[in-house]
Amino acid sequence: MGRRTLNRHELRAAAEAAEALGINTPPERKPRSEPTERRPKPAPAARMRVVWAVCDLGGRTVATFEYPRKADAEAFAADLKAKGKGNHFVRSIKEMMG
Repeated sequence: MGRRTLNRHELRAAAEAAEALGINTPPERKPRSEPTERRPKPAPAARMRVVWAVCDLGGRTVATFEYPRKADAEAFAADLKAKGKGNHFVRSIKEMMG
């Protein structure tokens, strides 16, 4: 069973009568407070890149190679060992870009 349709003219007259009596008035809004100060955006982190580093046993970097050139880095470490310069190893390290 459907609802009875409401007559918009009657509804408007009832709303105006209530408004004249002060019954149906919306409450006054309180003013908005001052906006708080926003935090500044953090500076973006510096970009890093991965390189292969040939290091001695003390951990000091002897030479660095671009990431795709790992075979060259291992060959350089083996060459240093063959020359009697001590043991060297290859590890990846991150360094600042540019």
